[in-house]
Amino acid sequence: MTVTLDQIHADPTIIDRAIGLSERLDIHAAGMLKATLFPAEVPSIDKARETMRKRFERPDWQFGVGQPMNREERNSRG
Repeated sequence: MTVTLDQIHADPTIIDRAIGLSERLDIHAAGMLKATLFPAEVPSIDKARETMRKRFERPDWQFGVGQPMNREERNSRG
């Protein structure tokens, strides 16, 4: 998607729409490219679960930080 800075000033939701559509947004002013918004990949819940499942399956997998917590300590974290 390509827009001018004037178009964004007239309709600021252009940026929100580009983000929502995960589209690259090139912003031009005075005939020159001034900025580019690159969409970030939003991982899905299913992909996150699959990644964690693969990590947990490894026999050498460990939590890397801190001491293990008991149930009460985990639940009190808020």
